[in-house]
Amino acid sequence: MNQANHKITIDELKDMLEDEKGHNELKRHIAELHPADLADLVEQLEEDEMFEIIGLLTPEEAGNVLIEMPSSIQENIFNKLSDNKVAEILNELNSDDATDIFSGLPKERSQTIIDLVQPEVSEELKKLLGYETDTAGGIMTLEFVSVNENSTIKEAIETIRDKREKVQNLYYVWAVDESNKLVGVVPIKDLVLEPRSKKIKDIMHPGVISANVDMDQEEVAKIAKQYDLINIPVVDNQRRLIGRITNDDIIDVMEEEANEDISLMAGVIEYEISEVSPLKISKARLPWLFLGLVGGLLSAFIINYFHTSIEKILALSFFIPVVMAMGGNTGTQAATVVIRGLATGDISIVRTSKRLLTELWVALINGCMCGILLALVVAFWLSDVKFGIAVGTSLVAVILFSGSFGAFIPFLLQKLNIDPALAAGPFITTLNDIIGLLIYLSIITHFLVSP
Repeated sequence: MNQANHKITIDELKDMLEDEKGHNELKRHIAELHPADLADLVEQLEEDEMFEIIGLLTPEEAGNVLIEMPSSIQENIFNKLSDNKVAEILNELNSDDATDIFSGLPKERSQTIIDLVQPEVSEELKKLLGYETDTAGGIMTLEFVSVNENSTIKEAIETIRDKREKVQNLYYVWAVDESNKLVGVVPIKDLVLEPRSKKIKDIMHPGVISANVDMDQEEVAKIAKQYDLINIPVVDNQRRLIGRITNDDIIDVMEEEANEDISLMAGVIEYEISEVSPLKISKARLPWLFLGLVGGLLSAFIINYFHTSIEKILALSFFIPVVMAMGGNTGTQAATVVIRGLATGDISIVRTSKRLLTELWVALINGCMCGILLALVVAFWLSDVKFGIAVGTSLVAVILFSGSFGAFIPFLLQKLNIDPALAAGPFITTLNDIIGLLIYLSIITHFLVSP
Protein backbone atom coordinates (compact mmCIF):
# COMPACT_ATOMS: atom_id res chain seq x y z
CA MET A 1 0.00 0.00 0.00
CA ASN A 2 1.32 3.45 -0.85
CA GLN A 3 2.48 5.25 2.24
CA ALA A 4 1.06 8.49 0.86
CA ASN A 5 -2.34 7.13 1.80
CA HIS A 6 -1.34 6.82 5.49
CA LYS A 7 -1.93 9.61 8.00
CA ILE A 8 1.51 8.89 9.43
CA THR A 9 4.71 7.89 7.64
CA ILE A 10 7.11 5.17 8.71
CA ASP A 11 9.77 7.78 9.56
CA GLU A 12 7.33 9.72 11.74
CA LEU A 13 6.33 6.49 13.45
CA LYS A 14 9.94 5.63 14.26
CA ASP A 15 10.66 9.15 15.52
CA MET A 16 7.72 9.02 17.94
CA LEU A 17 8.79 5.56 19.10
CA GLU A 18 12.27 6.84 19.96
CA ASP A 19 10.84 9.81 21.88
CA GLU A 20 9.06 8.50 24.99
CA LYS A 21 7.29 11.85 25.36
CA GLY A 22 5.75 11.30 21.95
CA HIS A 23 4.01 8.07 22.92
CA ASN A 24 0.75 9.82 23.75
CA GLU A 25 0.77 11.52 20.37
CA LEU A 26 1.65 8.18 18.78
CA LYS A 27 -1.33 6.50 20.45
CA ARG A 28 -3.60 9.20 19.07
CA HIS A 29 -2.23 8.79 15.54
CA ILE A 30 -2.41 5.01 15.42
CA ALA A 31 -5.94 5.06 16.89
CA GLU A 32 -7.03 6.99 13.78
CA LEU A 33 -5.54 4.44 11.38
CA HIS A 34 -7.44 1.54 9.90
CA PRO A 35 -6.00 -1.76 11.28
CA ALA A 36 -4.88 -2.80 7.79
CA ASP A 37 -3.02 0.49 7.29
CA LEU A 38 -1.36 0.22 10.69
CA ALA A 39 -0.39 -3.38 9.93
CA ASP A 40 1.29 -2.22 6.71
CA LEU A 41 3.34 0.27 8.71
CA VAL A 42 4.21 -2.10 11.56
CA GLU A 43 5.46 -4.76 9.11
CA GLN A 44 8.19 -2.33 8.02
CA LEU A 45 9.56 -1.94 11.56
CA GLU A 46 12.27 -3.94 13.28
CA GLU A 47 11.05 -6.78 15.50
CA ASP A 48 11.53 -4.89 18.79
CA GLU A 49 9.74 -1.85 17.34
CA MET A 50 6.82 -4.05 16.24
CA PHE A 51 6.53 -5.40 19.76
CA GLU A 52 6.62 -1.88 21.20
CA ILE A 53 3.76 -0.71 18.95
CA ILE A 54 1.62 -3.73 19.84
CA GLY A 55 2.23 -2.94 23.51
CA LEU A 56 0.67 0.50 23.06
CA LEU A 57 -2.58 -0.98 21.72
CA THR A 58 -5.59 -2.31 23.59
CA PRO A 59 -6.18 -6.08 23.23
CA GLU A 60 -8.96 -5.42 20.71
CA GLU A 61 -6.81 -3.01 18.66
CA ALA A 62 -3.83 -5.37 18.79
CA GLY A 63 -5.94 -8.29 17.60
CA ASN A 64 -7.40 -6.32 14.69
CA VAL A 65 -3.91 -5.32 13.57
CA LEU A 66 -2.32 -8.74 14.01
CA ILE A 67 -4.92 -10.55 11.90
CA GLU A 68 -3.93 -8.30 8.99
CA MET A 69 -0.31 -9.51 9.14
CA PRO A 70 1.34 -12.56 7.55
CA SER A 71 1.44 -15.61 9.81
CA SER A 72 5.25 -15.58 10.02
CA ILE A 73 5.22 -12.05 11.49
CA GLN A 74 2.31 -12.95 13.80
CA GLU A 75 4.35 -15.87 15.09
CA ASN A 76 7.35 -13.66 15.90
CA ILE A 77 5.18 -11.16 17.80
CA PHE A 78 3.21 -13.77 19.76
CA ASN A 79 6.45 -15.43 20.81
CA LYS A 80 7.29 -12.22 22.72
CA LEU A 81 3.83 -11.63 24.21
CA SER A 82 2.90 -13.09 27.58
CA ASP A 83 0.30 -15.85 27.79
CA ASN A 84 -2.14 -13.48 29.51
CA LYS A 85 -1.72 -10.86 26.77
CA VAL A 86 -2.35 -13.46 24.06
CA ALA A 87 -5.47 -14.65 25.91
CA GLU A 88 -6.74 -11.05 26.18
CA ILE A 89 -6.30 -10.57 22.43
CA LEU A 90 -8.09 -13.84 21.61
CA ASN A 91 -11.01 -12.82 23.83
CA GLU A 92 -11.62 -9.76 21.63
CA LEU A 93 -11.53 -11.43 18.21
CA ASN A 94 -14.22 -13.14 16.16
CA SER A 95 -14.11 -16.90 16.54
CA ASP A 96 -12.57 -17.55 13.10
CA ASP A 97 -9.78 -14.99 13.54
CA ALA A 98 -9.07 -16.21 17.08
CA THR A 99 -8.83 -19.77 15.79
CA ASP A 100 -6.40 -18.77 13.01
CA ILE A 101 -4.06 -17.20 15.56
CA PHE A 102 -4.50 -19.91 18.19
CA SER A 103 -3.76 -22.70 15.71
CA GLY A 104 -0.40 -21.11 14.94
CA LEU A 105 0.79 -21.28 18.54
CA PRO A 106 3.12 -24.07 19.74
CA LYS A 107 1.13 -27.02 21.10
CA GLU A 108 2.52 -26.74 24.64
CA ARG A 109 1.73 -23.04 24.84
CA SER A 110 -1.75 -23.39 23.33
CA GLN A 111 -2.71 -25.82 26.10
CA THR A 112 -1.84 -23.14 28.65
CA ILE A 113 -3.64 -20.33 26.85
CA ILE A 114 -6.84 -22.32 26.30
CA ASP A 115 -7.29 -22.25 30.09
CA LEU A 116 -6.75 -18.47 30.24
CA VAL A 117 -9.33 -17.32 27.68
CA GLN A 118 -12.98 -16.78 28.52
CA PRO A 119 -15.04 -20.02 28.75
CA GLU A 120 -17.15 -19.20 25.68
CA VAL A 121 -14.01 -18.40 23.68
CA SER A 122 -12.41 -21.66 24.79
CA GLU A 123 -15.49 -23.57 23.66
CA GLU A 124 -15.47 -21.84 20.26
CA LEU A 125 -11.77 -22.53 19.74
CA LYS A 126 -12.15 -26.23 20.55
CA LYS A 127 -15.11 -26.49 18.19
CA LEU A 128 -13.44 -24.77 15.23
CA LEU A 129 -10.13 -26.55 15.72
CA GLY A 130 -11.99 -29.80 15.06
CA TYR A 131 -12.33 -28.90 11.37
CA GLU A 132 -9.67 -29.04 8.68
CA THR A 133 -8.18 -25.59 8.10
CA ASP A 134 -8.91 -25.56 4.36
CA THR A 135 -12.60 -26.48 4.64
CA ALA A 136 -15.74 -24.41 5.14
CA GLY A 137 -15.71 -25.41 8.82
CA GLY A 138 -12.11 -24.28 9.16
CA ILE A 139 -12.76 -20.76 7.85
CA MET A 140 -16.27 -20.15 9.20
CA THR A 141 -17.16 -17.90 12.12
CA LEU A 142 -19.66 -18.86 14.81
CA GLU A 143 -21.06 -15.32 15.06
CA PHE A 144 -24.28 -15.14 13.03
CA VAL A 145 -27.98 -14.39 13.41
CA SER A 146 -30.64 -17.02 12.86
CA VAL A 147 -34.33 -16.98 13.76
CA ASN A 148 -37.09 -19.55 13.75
CA GLU A 149 -39.18 -19.44 10.59
CA ASN A 150 -42.30 -18.98 12.73
CA SER A 151 -40.91 -15.85 14.41
CA THR A 152 -42.26 -12.43 13.53
CA ILE A 153 -40.14 -9.70 11.96
CA LYS A 154 -40.36 -7.83 15.28
CA GLU A 155 -38.84 -10.80 17.10
CA ALA A 156 -36.12 -11.10 14.44
CA ILE A 157 -35.16 -7.45 14.89
CA GLU A 158 -34.95 -7.97 18.65
CA THR A 159 -32.61 -10.91 18.06
CA ILE A 160 -30.39 -8.71 15.87
CA ARG A 161 -30.27 -6.06 18.59
CA ASP A 162 -29.29 -8.64 21.20
CA LYS A 163 -26.36 -9.79 19.02
CA ARG A 164 -25.29 -6.41 17.62
CA GLU A 165 -22.06 -6.33 19.64
CA LYS A 166 -21.03 -9.83 18.62
CA VAL A 167 -22.10 -10.02 14.96
CA GLN A 168 -20.45 -7.60 12.53
CA ASN A 169 -21.20 -6.90 8.87
CA LEU A 170 -24.71 -8.32 9.02
CA TYR A 171 -26.47 -8.53 5.66
CA TYR A 172 -28.73 -11.56 6.05
CA VAL A 173 -30.76 -13.31 8.72
CA TRP A 174 -31.07 -17.05 8.23
CA ALA A 175 -34.31 -18.85 8.95
CA VAL A 176 -34.27 -22.25 10.65
CA ASP A 177 -36.92 -24.77 11.63
CA GLU A 178 -37.48 -26.39 15.02
CA SER A 179 -34.49 -28.69 14.45
CA ASN A 180 -32.22 -25.76 13.57
CA LYS A 181 -32.14 -26.86 9.94
CA LEU A 182 -31.56 -24.07 7.43
CA VAL A 183 -34.77 -23.39 5.50
CA GLY A 184 -34.42 -19.84 4.16
CA VAL A 185 -32.73 -16.46 4.12
CA VAL A 186 -34.05 -12.94 4.71
CA PRO A 187 -32.09 -9.85 3.60
CA ILE A 188 -31.93 -7.08 6.19
CA LYS A 189 -33.68 -4.80 3.69
CA ASP A 190 -36.79 -6.98 3.80
CA LEU A 191 -36.89 -6.84 7.60
CA VAL A 192 -36.93 -3.05 7.41
CA LEU A 193 -39.54 -2.74 4.67
CA GLU A 194 -42.08 -5.41 5.68
CA PRO A 195 -44.66 -5.01 8.49
CA ARG A 196 -43.29 -6.18 11.84
CA SER A 197 -46.25 -8.47 12.44
CA LYS A 198 -45.39 -10.66 9.45
CA LYS A 199 -43.76 -14.01 10.01
CA ILE A 200 -40.31 -14.83 8.73
CA LYS A 201 -41.56 -17.81 6.71
CA ASP A 202 -43.84 -15.46 4.74
CA ILE A 203 -40.99 -13.26 3.51
CA MET A 204 -37.96 -15.58 3.47
CA HIS A 205 -36.31 -16.88 0.30
CA PRO A 206 -36.33 -20.69 0.56
CA GLY A 207 -33.70 -21.36 -2.11
CA VAL A 208 -30.76 -20.47 0.13
CA ILE A 209 -27.25 -21.33 -1.05
CA SER A 210 -25.10 -22.93 1.65
CA ALA A 211 -21.79 -24.72 2.13
CA ASN A 212 -21.37 -28.07 3.83
CA VAL A 213 -18.96 -27.93 6.75
CA ASP A 214 -16.55 -30.33 4.99
CA MET A 215 -16.55 -28.48 1.65
CA ASP A 216 -13.11 -27.46 0.38
CA GLN A 217 -12.47 -23.72 0.75
CA GLU A 218 -11.77 -23.42 -2.99
CA GLU A 219 -15.28 -24.72 -3.71
CA VAL A 220 -16.65 -22.18 -1.22
CA ALA A 221 -14.92 -19.38 -3.14
CA LYS A 222 -16.41 -20.67 -6.40
CA ILE A 223 -19.92 -20.62 -4.88
CA ALA A 224 -19.42 -17.05 -3.66
CA LYS A 225 -18.25 -15.99 -7.12
CA GLN A 226 -20.98 -17.83 -9.01
CA TYR A 227 -23.88 -16.52 -6.90
CA ASP A 228 -22.41 -13.12 -5.89
CA LEU A 229 -22.66 -13.93 -2.18
CA ILE A 230 -21.36 -11.69 0.60
CA ASN A 231 -21.97 -14.24 3.37
CA ILE A 232 -22.39 -18.00 3.06
CA PRO A 233 -24.19 -20.09 5.73
CA VAL A 234 -22.41 -23.29 6.78
CA VAL A 235 -24.41 -26.42 7.56
CA ASP A 236 -23.57 -29.88 8.86
CA ASN A 237 -24.53 -33.17 7.19
CA GLN A 238 -28.07 -32.88 8.66
CA ARG A 239 -28.30 -29.35 7.17
CA ARG A 240 -28.28 -27.77 10.63
CA LEU A 241 -26.95 -24.22 10.61
CA ILE A 242 -23.63 -24.03 12.49
CA GLY A 243 -21.81 -20.95 11.19
CA ARG A 244 -21.23 -18.48 8.39
CA ILE A 245 -18.37 -17.51 6.09
CA THR A 246 -17.96 -13.76 5.72
CA ASN A 247 -16.79 -11.85 2.65
CA ASP A 248 -13.36 -11.05 4.14
CA ASP A 249 -12.67 -14.75 4.57
CA ILE A 250 -13.89 -15.45 1.04
CA ILE A 251 -11.47 -12.83 -0.30
CA ASP A 252 -8.68 -14.33 1.81
CA VAL A 253 -9.40 -17.77 0.34
CA MET A 254 -9.32 -16.44 -3.21
CA GLU A 255 -6.01 -14.70 -2.54
CA GLU A 256 -4.58 -17.76 -0.80
CA GLU A 257 -5.59 -20.11 -3.63
CA ALA A 258 -4.22 -17.71 -6.26
CA ASN A 259 -0.93 -17.35 -4.37
CA GLU A 260 -0.72 -21.11 -3.95
CA ASP A 261 -1.26 -21.70 -7.67
CA ILE A 262 1.35 -19.09 -8.61
CA SER A 263 3.81 -20.58 -6.13
CA LEU A 264 3.22 -24.11 -7.41
CA MET A 265 3.63 -22.96 -11.00
CA ALA A 266 6.99 -21.50 -10.04
CA GLY A 267 7.95 -24.54 -7.98
CA VAL A 268 8.12 -22.42 -4.82
CA ILE A 269 5.88 -23.79 -2.06
CA GLU A 270 5.36 -24.29 1.65
CA TYR A 271 6.58 -20.95 2.98
CA GLU A 272 5.37 -17.38 3.33
CA ILE A 273 6.79 -14.65 1.08
CA SER A 274 7.76 -12.85 4.30
CA GLU A 275 9.70 -15.91 5.55
CA VAL A 276 13.28 -14.98 6.47
CA SER A 277 14.76 -18.36 7.41
CA PRO A 278 17.22 -19.42 4.65
CA LEU A 279 16.85 -23.09 5.64
CA LYS A 280 13.04 -23.05 5.29
CA ILE A 281 13.20 -21.26 1.94
CA SER A 282 15.90 -23.63 0.69
CA LYS A 283 13.88 -26.67 1.80
CA ALA A 284 10.89 -25.49 -0.24
CA ARG A 285 12.85 -24.67 -3.39
CA LEU A 286 15.53 -27.36 -3.51
CA PRO A 287 13.35 -30.34 -4.63
CA TRP A 288 12.24 -28.44 -7.72
CA LEU A 289 15.81 -27.40 -8.50
CA PHE A 290 16.82 -31.07 -8.29
CA LEU A 291 14.02 -31.91 -10.74
CA GLY A 292 15.35 -29.26 -13.11
CA LEU A 293 18.86 -30.61 -12.70
CA VAL A 294 17.74 -34.14 -13.60
CA GLY A 295 15.89 -32.76 -16.63
CA GLY A 296 18.98 -30.84 -17.69
CA LEU A 297 21.10 -34.00 -17.46
CA LEU A 298 18.59 -35.91 -19.61
CA SER A 299 18.75 -33.09 -22.17
CA ALA A 300 22.54 -33.37 -22.11
CA PHE A 301 22.31 -37.11 -22.85
CA ILE A 302 20.01 -36.40 -25.81
CA ILE A 303 22.47 -33.82 -27.18
CA ASN A 304 25.29 -36.31 -26.73
CA TYR A 305 23.28 -38.97 -28.58
CA PHE A 306 22.96 -36.63 -31.58
CA HIS A 307 26.53 -35.32 -31.34
CA THR A 308 27.35 -36.65 -34.82
CA SER A 309 24.62 -34.52 -36.39
CA ILE A 310 25.63 -31.49 -34.36
CA GLU A 311 29.29 -31.88 -35.34
CA LYS A 312 28.26 -32.24 -38.98
CA ILE A 313 26.32 -28.99 -38.93
CA LEU A 314 27.43 -26.72 -36.09
CA ALA A 315 24.51 -24.41 -36.82
CA LEU A 316 22.22 -27.04 -35.24
CA SER A 317 23.30 -25.82 -31.80
CA PHE A 318 22.58 -22.18 -32.67
CA PHE A 319 18.84 -22.74 -32.67
CA ILE A 320 18.45 -25.10 -29.69
CA PRO A 321 17.76 -22.19 -27.26
CA VAL A 322 15.21 -20.69 -29.68
CA VAL A 323 13.24 -23.91 -30.11
CA MET A 324 13.38 -24.78 -26.38
CA ALA A 325 12.24 -21.30 -25.33
CA MET A 326 9.35 -21.28 -27.79
CA GLY A 327 8.22 -24.74 -26.66
CA GLY A 328 8.46 -23.80 -22.98
CA ASN A 329 6.53 -20.57 -23.45
CA THR A 330 3.79 -22.31 -25.45
CA GLY A 331 3.38 -25.07 -22.84
CA THR A 332 3.27 -22.58 -19.97
CA GLN A 333 0.69 -20.41 -21.76
CA ALA A 334 -1.61 -23.36 -22.42
CA ALA A 335 -1.21 -24.76 -18.90
CA THR A 336 -1.81 -21.38 -17.27
CA VAL A 337 -5.04 -20.79 -19.19
CA VAL A 338 -6.38 -24.26 -18.37
CA ILE A 339 -5.35 -24.09 -14.68
CA ARG A 340 -6.96 -20.69 -14.25
CA GLY A 341 -10.11 -21.88 -16.03
CA LEU A 342 -10.36 -24.98 -13.85
CA ALA A 343 -9.82 -22.92 -10.70
CA THR A 344 -12.48 -20.35 -11.56
CA GLY A 345 -14.92 -22.87 -13.06
CA ASP A 346 -14.77 -21.25 -16.51
CA ILE A 347 -13.36 -24.51 -17.93
CA SER A 348 -15.09 -27.76 -17.04
CA ILE A 349 -13.39 -31.12 -16.64
CA VAL A 350 -16.26 -32.70 -18.60
CA ARG A 351 -15.35 -30.65 -21.68
CA THR A 352 -11.74 -31.80 -21.78
CA SER A 353 -11.70 -32.89 -25.43
CA LYS A 354 -13.18 -29.59 -26.62
CA ARG A 355 -10.58 -27.54 -24.75
CA LEU A 356 -7.73 -29.76 -25.91
CA LEU A 357 -8.88 -29.40 -29.52
CA THR A 358 -8.98 -25.63 -29.12
CA GLU A 359 -5.45 -25.54 -27.69
CA LEU A 360 -4.28 -27.86 -30.49
CA TRP A 361 -5.61 -25.44 -33.12
CA VAL A 362 -4.03 -22.50 -31.32
CA ALA A 363 -0.69 -24.33 -31.19
CA LEU A 364 -0.95 -25.24 -34.89
CA ILE A 365 -1.66 -21.64 -35.94
CA ASN A 366 1.05 -20.17 -33.71
CA GLY A 367 3.50 -22.93 -34.65
CA CYS A 368 3.02 -22.39 -38.39
CA MET A 369 3.42 -18.62 -38.09
CA CYS A 370 6.56 -18.86 -35.95
CA GLY A 371 7.94 -21.81 -37.96
CA ILE A 372 7.62 -19.97 -41.27
CA LEU A 373 9.30 -16.90 -39.81
CA LEU A 374 12.17 -18.93 -38.33
CA ALA A 375 12.59 -20.92 -41.57
CA LEU A 376 12.95 -17.71 -43.58
CA VAL A 377 15.46 -16.25 -41.12
CA VAL A 378 17.58 -19.45 -41.08
CA ALA A 379 17.45 -19.91 -44.86
CA PHE A 380 18.52 -16.30 -45.45
CA TRP A 381 21.14 -16.27 -42.65
CA LEU A 382 22.85 -19.57 -43.58
CA SER A 383 21.98 -19.50 -47.30
CA ASP A 384 20.54 -23.00 -46.91
CA VAL A 385 16.84 -23.36 -47.78
CA LYS A 386 16.69 -27.05 -46.85
CA PHE A 387 18.15 -26.41 -43.41
CA GLY A 388 15.75 -23.49 -42.93
CA ILE A 389 12.78 -25.72 -43.73
CA ALA A 390 14.09 -28.35 -41.28
CA VAL A 391 14.44 -25.88 -38.42
CA GLY A 392 11.02 -24.32 -39.18
CA THR A 393 9.33 -27.74 -39.32
CA SER A 394 10.90 -28.79 -36.02
CA LEU A 395 9.65 -25.60 -34.36
CA VAL A 396 6.10 -26.29 -35.58
CA ALA A 397 6.29 -29.83 -34.17
CA VAL A 398 7.70 -28.66 -30.83
CA ILE A 399 5.04 -25.97 -30.42
CA LEU A 400 2.29 -28.46 -31.33
CA PHE A 401 3.55 -30.89 -28.70
CA SER A 402 4.09 -28.26 -26.02
CA GLY A 403 0.69 -26.63 -26.51
CA SER A 404 -1.25 -29.89 -26.38
CA PHE A 405 0.88 -31.32 -23.55
CA GLY A 406 0.61 -28.13 -21.49
CA ALA A 407 -3.18 -28.16 -21.84
CA PHE A 408 -3.58 -31.88 -21.20
CA ILE A 409 -1.56 -32.26 -17.99
CA PRO A 410 -3.81 -30.01 -15.83
CA PHE A 411 -6.86 -32.06 -16.84
CA LEU A 412 -5.00 -35.28 -16.05
CA LEU A 413 -3.92 -34.08 -12.61
CA GLN A 414 -7.44 -32.84 -11.87
CA LYS A 415 -8.76 -36.32 -12.65
CA LEU A 416 -6.15 -37.78 -10.27
CA ASN A 417 -7.19 -35.30 -7.53
CA ILE A 418 -3.81 -33.56 -7.68
CA ASP A 419 -3.62 -29.76 -7.68
CA PRO A 420 -3.39 -28.81 -11.41
CA ALA A 421 -1.11 -25.88 -10.61
CA LEU A 422 1.67 -28.44 -10.24
CA ALA A 423 1.50 -29.00 -14.01
CA ALA A 424 2.82 -25.58 -14.89
CA GLY A 425 5.85 -25.73 -12.59
CA PRO A 426 9.28 -27.19 -13.27
CA PHE A 427 7.61 -30.56 -13.98
CA ILE A 428 6.01 -29.49 -17.25
CA THR A 429 8.87 -27.16 -18.18
CA THR A 430 11.45 -29.93 -17.76
CA LEU A 431 9.45 -32.46 -19.78
CA ASN A 432 8.90 -29.88 -22.52
CA ASP A 433 12.64 -29.29 -22.72
CA ILE A 434 13.51 -32.99 -22.89
CA ILE A 435 10.90 -34.04 -25.44
CA GLY A 436 11.16 -30.78 -27.39
CA LEU A 437 14.90 -31.26 -27.75
CA LEU A 438 14.33 -34.86 -28.86
CA ILE A 439 11.80 -33.72 -31.50
CA TYR A 440 14.09 -30.95 -32.77
CA LEU A 441 17.22 -33.07 -33.14
CA SER A 442 15.29 -36.04 -34.59
CA ILE A 443 13.68 -33.94 -37.33
CA ILE A 444 16.92 -32.14 -38.17
CA THR A 445 18.83 -35.45 -38.32
CA HIS A 446 16.18 -36.90 -40.62
CA PHE A 447 16.56 -33.97 -42.98
CA LEU A 448 20.34 -34.33 -42.92
CA VAL A 449 20.39 -38.02 -43.88
CA SER A 450 17.57 -37.82 -46.43
CA PRO A 451 18.63 -37.28 -50.10
